[in-house]
Parts: sequence; structure tokens; C-alpha cells
Amino acid sequence: MRIDAIFTDLDAHTLDPERPRASRIGVFNGRIIGFDEDLDGISAERIESLGGATVLPGFTDAHCHTAWFGLTLASVDVTALPGGLPDVYAALEEAAAATPAGEWINATGYAHRDYDGQYPDLTRLDEITGDRPLFMRQTSGHAAIVNTEAMRRAGILEPGFTEPVGGKVVTDPAGHPTGLLEETAQSLVQDLIRPYSLDTLVEAVDLATAHYAKEGITSFGECGIAYGWIGHSPIEISAYLRAREEGRLRARAQLMPQADGLHTIAANSADGFGIGLDAGLRTGLGDDLISIGPVKFFMDGALSGETAALRENYTGKDHPGYLQADAEALRQQILDTCASGWSVAVHAIGDAAVDAAVADIVEAQKRYGRRPVPNRIEHAGMVHDEHLATLAEAGIVVTPQSAFAEGIGDGMNASLGPQRRPLLYRAKSFLDAGVLLAGSSDRPCADGNVLRGIEAFVTRATRDGDVMGSADECLSADEALAAYTVNAAAAMGQGADKGTLSRGKLADFVALDAHPGQVAATEISQIPVRATVLGGDLTHDAR
Repeated sequence: MRIDAIFTDLDAHTLDPERPRASRIGVFNGRIIGFDEDLDGISAERIESLGGATVLPGFTDAHCHTAWFGLTLASVDVTALPGGLPDVYAALEEAAAATPAGEWINATGYAHRDYDGQYPDLTRLDEITGDRPLFMRQTSGHAAIVNTEAMRRAGILEPGFTEPVGGKVVTDPAGHPTGLLEETAQSLVQDLIRPYSLDTLVEAVDLATAHYAKEGITSFGECGIAYGWIGHSPIEISAYLRAREEGRLRARAQLMPQADGLHTIAANSADGFGIGLDAGLRTGLGDDLISIGPVKFFMDGALSGETAALRENYTGKDHPGYLQADAEALRQQILDTCASGWSVAVHAIGDAAVDAAVADIVEAQKRYGRRPVPNRIEHAGMVHDEHLATLAEAGIVVTPQSAFAEGIGDGMNASLGPQRRPLLYRAKSFLDAGVLLAGSSDRPCADGNVLRGIEAFVTRATRDGDVMGSADECLSADEALAAYTVNAAAAMGQGADKGTLSRGKLADFVALDAHPGQVAATEISQIPVRATVLGGDLTHDAR
């Protein structure tokens, strides 16, 4: 028998309890056909030596924004510039000098907590940009900074302007816009830029997934496409299909449409159809490389900008954040979506939003049953003990982002205060309660490197030397690794095909210079990625 490839000289930690370790892996038709003695007497088209590397199942980022990340790679990057706001202004000046009059300047990566809580001065931005409209995305994605020209084009400065539901145009004490747009208000300017062309989006997917391959990522959940302020084009799926056809998709994509696009479908009344997408498209369609996942809902905003919906006011503030829409309207949308066969992934960060998300998903499952692709709560930023058993019993997945610790952990701790911070982005409590926790990054809102994410789950270290939330929520290296492999695959309804290195599963794996559990916790992020394999083919090779 002759197979496609045999990978040798490796130490595979399979995460499959039936066969925990292996030193050779055989691949045929993109799947693992056997290990070690299974391969005796079998020849292969390729013999690939991995030089003694530690081999693990390919990493899965269950919640990220791949096209958006790819676009940022071609934008002005203002992430934590060392010289403070003067460096931000200098970067924009350089961009303005290279941008034709009247054309857009796109920047990304701004986080006010990186700049002593300050936002750029609108007058200074206008001096730099002139008649070039500016759209500068906050790292969180839940706010953007724009100039006067952008607001003029969007109609924000017109008499009688009304803010959109679920968003805010921030003003100064005199009532003048500052250039900061929160939540859905971003769409007022974004809609002047979108839809992006397919050429632009294919290039973004190409750049992003090439980056993923260097980090050992073989699968990802593209959380929120096609519609709403987070989508890039109503035909965004076509960009992924083209990227695949052109050999520019280097990881497996589960695409999660944004709920804004769902609408009434004229189905037969006997079908009990709620709301959906045309032609009956729903969760589960697709194949091993591109599939359709849950519908993404926004229940609230972000803790970093204090727009997440809390039960009580933010520390030292007179407001508790807000829901993205009327709670009853969101509930009915979620129920109607589940009635149509979709799974849902509900963004809920503040505890008031988590309360609503848990209640709505539990009600939907009682009415319509569980789905092969589990329902999820995205972020699950503040979860009280009272919800832990419910999440476990109902099989609801959570996707907390450990990588938030370094970038915004200190700010979130301060926003919640000492009494509430133990609720912040829990991890160990979920595992102890039997809740399925999937590893994810929310990239580009946070660092998407999985090894850094594993380290952050282990240390929860913040920039100022604290821990995000509570040290009681730290995971072991093995638990954190499982979050990005076994658990993430199960969370996406794909555990039968990936997450462990097992006979018959997809031949997706990463070769590292060391196992994350065999180095100091603070050195996990520094482990070199030697190679990444997708379906038996190398997508990254640093041997």
C-alpha cells in the first residue's frame, strides 16, 4: 500500500486517550490513516521528517475576525505606539501624505487605555487629514474614531440627526461631537466604505490565513460576516469560496453570519419557519474547509469602552452600560432564528447581558432542541455562579478570551472594582462545572497567537503586573491546550473530524520546538512553531 505522506521523527501528543503518543503519522486523502506500527511496510509519496518536534493537534481559534484582521494588515497600525499620541498623529500624517485628496484613511489598533485613557483631539485630526475622511477602529471593535469630514459625509453633523439604536455619537460638554462613535453608530461611517470588493476581501483572507499558518492555526470561526457593523460585504461568503479556489485559504473556516441579515422567509406554514437567510441556508452547510456556523448576535458592547451591560453601574460611573437593542426584541429574534434550524452564538459580556443570553438560549433549546453545532455565549465576560450549572446542563459553550488579560485586563479590573472582578473572564470555574470552554482570541481585538493565549490562560497576567479577574481562574497548560484543540473543535460541532490526532480524523497538526506544559509558564508564548500541516500538506515550514 502506498499513501500520501508519512511524518516521522516527532513526538506527537495526540490528546486522544486511546493512543496518547506517537512517533510517526501516516496521511491519506487528507486524513490520518495510522500511527507507528500501523505504518510498517507501507510506502508513501512523501516522507517528512519533523526533526524531533513536539506535534499537537492543529490549533483552533473559535472566535476571531479573519477578514477584518487581514484588512488591518493593510491599514495604518496605531497599536500602543511608544511615543503616545504624538506618534499616532505622526503615523496619520504619513498616511495623509500618501493618500489622494478626498480618499479614505483607514487606521486600526487604537486603544485609549494604551494612551492614558485619552482619545485623539478632533481638531488635530482635522488639521492632519483635511478633506480626507478618517476611520480609525478601536482595538475592541466596539468603537471608532473619525474626523469631521467623515462625520460630514455620514450626516452626523446635520440638524435633527438621530443616533441609531444601540449606538452613541459621543459629544463634549457643549454637545459637539468628539469624533468617537460607539457600537452601532460606527455603521454610519462604515457604510460609506462598505461593501468591500471581493478582490479586497480575498486579499485580506490570504494575508490573514498566511499569518495563521505561521502560528499553527488550522481552523477558525469567522464570527460575524456579511451584515451589520461587523460584516464587510453581503456576499462575503463568496470571498472565502474564491480564496479557496485560488489556493489562498490556509485554514478551515466556519463562517458565522451576523444576525442583522436574517429576515422573514416565505416558507410553507407547516414548516414553522422563523427568520433566516434566502434558500434555507443555515448552520451545518458546507464541507471540511468552509462551513456555515451559528448566527452571531450582539447582546451588548465591551467592557473596555464600558458599553457592556452590567447589573450595576461601573465603578465610579453613573451608568451600567446598555444592551444593543430592546431585551424582548433580542429574545424574539433568537427564538425565531432557532426555529429556523440555526444555532446561535450570542455576544454577551456584562452580567446583565449574560443573564439575558442564558435565559434566551435555554428557552430556545426547550422549544426547538439542541443542535449538532452547539449554541454559544461569546466572551461570557461576567458569569455568576448561579449560571454555571445551567450552562453545563444545557450544553451551552462559552468562549472567554484569555488574551484580553495583557491588553485590557487592568482597565477591566478597575471598571468592575474588587467585589466584581472575580467574575471577569472566568476559566477554571467553567471547567470545574463541566462547561465546554473553547479557546478563542477575538482577533484583531486582541493578540491572536494561540501560544500567547495558552500562556494567558495559565498566568492571566496583566500589563501592570496584576491578574485579570482572579488568580483562582488560572488553567494548567494542558487545560489551556485542550481549550484550543479538543474543546474548540467540539464547540464548533466538529469534534468528530478534528481536535485530537486520531485515526480517521483530518490530518491537521502543528509541530513545535517544545510542549507548552514542559516550559515555564511565562515562556509558552516564545515556543517556535516549526511547521503547520493542514490535511497532510504543509502550510508553514520553518524546519
